Amino acid sequence: DIDATRTTIQRILAGFRERQWVVKHDGDYRATVTGRRVYEQYENLRAEVTRARRFGPLATHLGPVADDLPVAPLEHGRLTVSEDGSPLAPLSRFTEWLRAVEGTLHAISPVVARPFNEIGAELLSEGTRIEFVIDSTVLEQSKARYESELQVGVDHDRMHIYVHESPIAVGVAFDDDRCCVVAYDDGNNLKAMLEAGEGELYDWTTAVFERHHGRAVPLSTLYDAENTVRDR
Repeated sequence: DIDATRTTIQRILAGFRERQWVVKHDGDYRATVTGRRVYEQYENLRAEVTRARRFGPLATHLGPVADDLPVAPLEHGRLTVSEDGSPLAPLSRFTEWLRAVEGTLHAISPVVARPFNEIGAELLSEGTRIEFVIDSTVLEQSKARYESELQVGVDHDRMHIYVHESPIAVGVAFDDDRCCVVAYDDGNNLKAMLEAGEGELYDWTTAVFERHHGRAVPLSTLYDAENTVRDR
């Protein structure tokens, strides 16, 4: 059923006929080729609007890095966002995701926080290998607030930390068969998380990691350089 008066429907159909989107034959209206194309494009637009509304909290905080984010995971991946009724939902889900890591964990993070340090220590104690890329700001914050945890990361044979000189705008993580993208606001509050299994998002996530990893230097190298300067 259509929630409109007969007069309104007739006026709409008259407009469609004027644009040659429909033709009338034996009292029935049928869509023309042009009309069918217009309808298809309208449905595509409506789907994009729905997708944009759903993934707005993620896209808003990812910035330009998300320009080439694949579309399919936006429709089929699991999205968790911070809302008025559950502002900590993405943080809770991300910690669950980290605790379920299988195999090697690869991650990039633009923030440092005690819960993540604690989960990292748990994973190391369970035999997990971790490759972790941070930026210079996170390194300085870690030195000031988590010096002992940072030193463990430098010394541990299954923990490999790399430092990216320019700021990192997005958080990503993946293990042997899962991945996630994590978005933060300007206050480093986790606002949204998109996760999926193997597929387009997994490939995108690994590519983002490799791009940052390729431009980073091992933290141990920086520590060695600092110690050399002190010894002099």
